[in-house]
Amino acid sequence: RVYGEIFTTSAETDKALKDIELLAQKFTKYGVAVADTMKMAADVAATGKQGADLMNQVSNATRLAVLGGIDQQKSLDTIISLTSTFGVASKDLANNIDFLNAVENQTVTSLDDITTAIPKVAPVIKQLGGNVEDLAYFITAMKEGGVNAAEGANALKSGLSSLINPTDKATAMFKKLGSNIQDIVL
Repeated sequence: RVYGEIFTTSAETDKALKDIELLAQKFTKYGVAVADTMKMAADVAATGKQGADLMNQVSNATRLAVLGGIDQQKSLDTIISLTSTFGVASKDLANNIDFLNAVENQTVTSLDDITTAIPKVAPVIKQLGGNVEDLAYFITAMKEGGVNAAEGANALKSGLSSLINPTDKATAMFKKLGSNIQDIVL
């Protein structure tokens, strides 16, 4: 199952394993151990990715890890959040990583900050119609205000979730002010 499904032939499995090994060898020039890349590939395969999607996710997660000087597992969690929550296609991952790298290069926000925040707050941002760029802007604003990424992500998650599902007390207070908070959600 790691490199295929029940109908995958042993030749196809062997080819997939060989492709991952070749990819792992390429990443050694960036200081990434072959064993680490192989483990990441197994983790990606366990999510159901195969073939080009598997290779693309492994490549982009490793690229993110190298660019940000972060743990490969943390970068993989970010890639999984980008693809599953925001619906980023495997072929578009490189553009998203380029954007996140530009955020790191031009702001106080590091890739470590962003990869900490994305898995925590991505579902709420997506539910409100946002995307990874919106999330990066929010985290950068928080960082510039002196709030670390983990606390900022938790604050965004909590605050935005309250907008999505306001309490009866909040709804009543807004009605007293002449506003219907439910209109914000719609």
